[in-house]
Amino acid sequence: MSDLLQDPFVQSSVLPLLVGLVLVGVLHLLRRPLAAAGIAAGFLVVFVMVVGLPALPPPSSMGKLFWSSAAGLALGVAADAAGVRGRAASAALALWLAGSLVWIALPALDSAAAALSLLVLLATAAWVAFGRASAPAGNPTAPAASLLALALAVGGTALIGSSASIAQMALALAASAGGFLLWNWPVERHGWGLPGQVALGIAVLLAGVLALFTQAQAAVLLLALPALLAGHVRRLIPAGDGLVGRAASAAAVTAAAVVPALVAIGAAYALSGGEASPY
Repeated sequence: MSDLLQDPFVQSSVLPLLVGLVLVGVLHLLRRPLAAAGIAAGFLVVFVMVVGLPALPPPSSMGKLFWSSAAGLALGVAADAAGVRGRAASAALALWLAGSLVWIALPALDSAAAALSLLVLLATAAWVAFGRASAPAGNPTAPAASLLALALAVGGTALIGSSASIAQMALALAASAGGFLLWNWPVERHGWGLPGQVALGIAVLLAGVLALFTQAQAAVLLLALPALLAGHVRRLIPAGDGLVGRAASAAAVTAAAVVPALVAIGAAYALSGGEASPY
């Protein structure tokens, strides 16, 4: 069993999927609006199991990623429990995400290219916090699918760029989001809220680590950003109110989100010269 848990495929797919499924279900039973917190919680649990608990204060970007994610999860849960909604919740999310990005990026801000990367990341963070990526409690599929797609794009790009630890953690986040999506298909039963948006913010933090601290073709992640607009696909589908229609609509939204991620991964592979990652 221990040998199985050491397998990189299991660590980045099966394990986080199962952990995410369990945590989403447990949190739903404890307090229904907290179900989406299972995504970030699952990511953190798998991080500790695979990488270990980082030191505090963290000396590395991955350590900062972990503690920033933990702080974001605590913020999301506390704000949700306190009934913080609307602009106040968005502002809290934006402050956490911007502060985390700057904290992670500081050691790498030694060039104009790094500063430009940080500005793009901050703009993406602003969209996550204030844009239309969020969804009402009854429609969590679109933002969860956006998270799945962005995490897949980061993980695939990191894998092609031979950044194994980032690839594992990004794919683990995608698998944890997959667990949440499975709970919400064919019937959407769990809310999204601020805890879900925190998980989406973690994908942005992972993209920041990839862009600022590796030689991977991180610029291709811009091609994955249309995944944040996947929710608009639902307006184009005459789904109806039946179970089959709602299930088909959710599947279409998820597929629409994943397509830009696949385009980004394909671009990264093409820019690498078509060479397979040693991982």
